[in-house]
Amino acid sequence: MKKITGLVGTAALALMLSACSGDDDSTEKNSGSINDGEQTNENGSIDHGVTDKGDTGAKEAKEDDDIGFSLDGGGVEEAADVPAEQKEAIVAAFNRYIETLNEGDVDAYLETLSSDGYDLDEERAATEQLLATHELTRTPEDVTIVKYSDEEAQVFTTMETAVKDKESGAQDVSAGRQVTVMVNEDGAWKAKAVHYIGDPETK
Repeated sequence: MKKITGLVGTAALALMLSACSGDDDSTEKNSGSINDGEQTNENGSIDHGVTDKGDTGAKEAKEDDDIGFSLDGGGVEEAADVPAEQKEAIVAAFNRYIETLNEGDVDAYLETLSSDGYDLDEERAATEQLLATHELTRTPEDVTIVKYSDEEAQVFTTMETAVKDKESGAQDVSAGRQVTVMVNEDGAWKAKAVHYIGDPETK
């Protein structure tokens, strides 16, 4: 099972998923993924419960990036009391974050990212490098706002990611569950971090 969490750029995430697509799921592998010390349950999935500084079972939360529920495949519940206009704005911002990269519009894609979560110069370089040789298509389903405040929202989705080599035509497809942390920057919602856990490989 692939697990990738924290402040990882989307281009890096896509390459990691592509690199992991042939992994044998019988053993835990950290090659090509970020292991930030978060707790895992017996199935290998990540428990992303909010961590107090005094907890000993997981590292101290990095800034506000912990997500407040488990990605272990259980039920997903929409956050209560999300104002209708904010829900519309958050979903629209998330969709733009997805669509601009699918379209290969690097400038527009970078505008969807928070500079608080991403080094935009590094993300530009990584994205341009990826798109020079690959086509990336992310297909989200079940888009749900699972946590909300005026400053931050967490958007859950099941996600299929296809990475196609332009020269050979070879394509790797990965599926999993993702939470995208969105932050409100002067009224504009932007992506700050991605937490992802891949579905088990099928043989």
